[in-house]
Amino acid sequence: MFEDENQQPFTAIQWFNKGYDYDIKEDYDNAIFAYTKAIELNPQDADAYNNRGVIYDVKGEYDLAIMDYTMAIELEPADADTYINRGVIYDNKGKYDLALVDYNKALELQPEDADVYYIKAALCDKLGYKSEAKEAYTFFIRYAPAADPNIEKARQQIKEPSGTI
Repeated sequence: MFEDENQQPFTAIQWFNKGYDYDIKEDYDNAIFAYTKAIELNPQDADAYNNRGVIYDVKGEYDLAIMDYTMAIELEPADADTYINRGVIYDNKGKYDLALVDYNKALELQPEDADVYYIKAALCDKLGYKSEAKEAYTFFIRYAPAADPNIEKARQQIKEPSGTI
C-alpha cells in the first residue's frame, strides 16, 4: 500500500482510518503499515498503538503486541481495554503475575466488567488462589448478562472449591 504521488500526503487520522479499514478486511500487513504511518505522524496516538497491538496479537507476534499495548498504556493509562489486551497475552505466555496485575488495573478502571472478572477468576483458579477466584466468579455472576452461558460454570466453580474450569 503506497500513497498516490499526485495526492496530498495522508494525515495521521487518515492513516489511522486506512489501518482500521484494512483491519476490518483482515488485511493485517497493510493495517500494520497504515497504523505505523499514523504513529510516525502522531506518536501520541494511543489508539493507533492499541490497534496495531491487536493486529500483532492476531498475527501471533506477541512481544510486538505487548510493546504496543505498553506504549498505549503510557499514553492513555485510563483505557481498561488495553490492560485487558495485554493481560490476555501475558496470561497466554504464562506470565500470570503480570496478567493478574493488568486484570486488576482493568477492573479498577471498569469495576463492572463481567468478562474481566471471569478471566481473572479462571486465572486465579488455575494458580490455586481459591478465595480470589471465588470472589471474582461472584462479581462475574453479579455483572454478567442473565443469558451469559458462563454463569452456570461460575456457579459450579464457587460450589466446588477444588474444581477447575
